[in-house]
Amino acid sequence: MQARGRRRLAEILDGTARLVDEVGPDAVTTTLIADRLGIAVGSIYSYFGDRSAIFDEIVAATIVANDRLVSALRADPPTDDWLINGANVIDRLADAYRSTPGFRALYLSRHVSATMLEAMRRTDEDQARAALADLVARGYRVDSPVPLDVLRMYVGLVDKGLDLAFRDNPAGDESLILETKRAVHAYMELYLHRPG
Repeated sequence: MQARGRRRLAEILDGTARLVDEVGPDAVTTTLIADRLGIAVGSIYSYFGDRSAIFDEIVAATIVANDRLVSALRADPPTDDWLINGANVIDRLADAYRSTPGFRALYLSRHVSATMLEAMRRTDEDQARAALADLVARGYRVDSPVPLDVLRMYVGLVDKGLDLAFRDNPAGDESLILETKRAVHAYMELYLHRPG
């Protein structure tokens, strides 16, 4: 039963995400999801309280996956240069925007709940702290009275840059992705002192 329940949950999330990409989040209803999946609407409500809860779960799962991706890139970076690795992180996150069903349309929509917005803020703070810890572990110094604020701004620049690049273009505006990398590089170069 548990395995079947997990499969049904995954089916609901995947089916909803694909519907979001097809028709947009405004048009997606629990009835439409049930019709697409060939299940009873009541089956959806046994897993989720409403459509918003499904949307939140799609966004949350992608954020968790992106956090794992960034952590893996930090653990095994392609170079010793933190700034070059930062550009690689932006590329990988852009890939997630392009390839994860439903994520871009929901993340950049009005359908993100207040609970999910708070979770996003916590994730941003965790990412800033992790980036600072990574810099320190690699021997970099952040030349600021409040180094964590520099990394908070770094995370914010990446987030906003990708927001601009993907808001109107599901494939991502390559020019804006490049500008995001340039802005992040220029900003961090002001504060970073390399090891040695």
